[in-house]
Amino acid sequence: MVSWGSKGMGKIIVLSSNTSFSLYNFRLPLMRELKKLGYRVVAVSPKESDYAEFLAKEFEFYPIRHLDRKGTNPIKDFLLFLEYLRLYKKLKPELVINFTIKPNIYSSIACGLLGIPSISVVTGLGYAFIKEFWLTKLVKSLYKIAFSFNKYIIFLNREDKEFLKHLAGEKAYLIESEGIDTNFFSPEQCQSIEKNEFTFLFVGRLLKDKGVYELVKAFEHLKQDYPRVKLVIVGDVDKGNPASLKEEELLSWKEQGLLKWFGFQKDVRPFYCMADCVVLPSYYREGIPRVLLEAMAMGKPIITTNSPGCKNVCLDGINGFLVQPKDIENLYLVMKRTIELAPEILKKMGQKGREIVEEKYEISKIISQYTRIIEEVLNFKTDHEK
Repeated sequence: MVSWGSKGMGKIIVLSSNTSFSLYNFRLPLMRELKKLGYRVVAVSPKESDYAEFLAKEFEFYPIRHLDRKGTNPIKDFLLFLEYLRLYKKLKPELVINFTIKPNIYSSIACGLLGIPSISVVTGLGYAFIKEFWLTKLVKSLYKIAFSFNKYIIFLNREDKEFLKHLAGEKAYLIESEGIDTNFFSPEQCQSIEKNEFTFLFVGRLLKDKGVYELVKAFEHLKQDYPRVKLVIVGDVDKGNPASLKEEELLSWKEQGLLKWFGFQKDVRPFYCMADCVVLPSYYREGIPRVLLEAMAMGKPIITTNSPGCKNVCLDGINGFLVQPKDIENLYLVMKRTIELAPEILKKMGQKGREIVEEKYEISKIISQYTRIIEEVLNFKTDHEK
């Protein structure tokens, strides 16, 4: 006999995203909490990595075959929509929560046509909104349709919420970031070591929009002034993404002695421990970059851009420094300034970053906001079914 939690009572909640990695890496605490509350949690995403198997060990998992993250083929997108439609007809979920652009659009529309409540979480505006072009107009039009079916549209930073408020209307809701486990990401994980070099660290997908080219060029200049400075890059190329760097470029920089490249890592904490400063010169339309929150939770000062999402967590001169997007000279000068700071000042900046995360972005605080909204939507549905 199955015993359900008093709140969930076995109700099905689907979480849909464009990769199994993003569900596991960013939404796992929420999924576990919902399961703990007695909900039947279902993960829906492509089966693009081992993370699909990790999800399947804890939750029901349904692979989506037609989701092309960066593709603009309308036939493929229509097949994706039909795939969602067939799956939700079969599952009959009480609620679907969508993350990332294509699930936000096509899964929300499928839910709307089936009368299933849905929530869209805008995790960032992404490539389509870096500059205005035909794709931007198309995405806005599709968002307008999809948002009309959602019960809530959750934004991860104020700038994105303001930018799309004309489409989201009263349904717009702000939850800043997807939270961080401050027990898992903690300075206590690091052992004190003596070293005679200053290490900058970049963690993330190796995309042009993340400012990787600007970082390498700024660092090349910096290394001429400070031979003992080191740049460590943790992350992988994103094959199939037109904005991705090529593996040959990384290997070339590595051979030149410009950087050390470690590829994707399941546990990035040892790399944060070795770093003196974490750099994310992104001009991608981020939500709230998880990398910056991880670095801050680990007690590390940060350098990032004065752009939506990034600037929300960096108080210039307090827990890190802000630079102008795509400005190589500005980035070089700020990295130079950081090297020249006294160790005690860097430590103080890192401690301030940790305090900010504990106050605003600790995972339990974020999850409680999600569960409150979820219960409100489900209770509203139940009341109207009586």
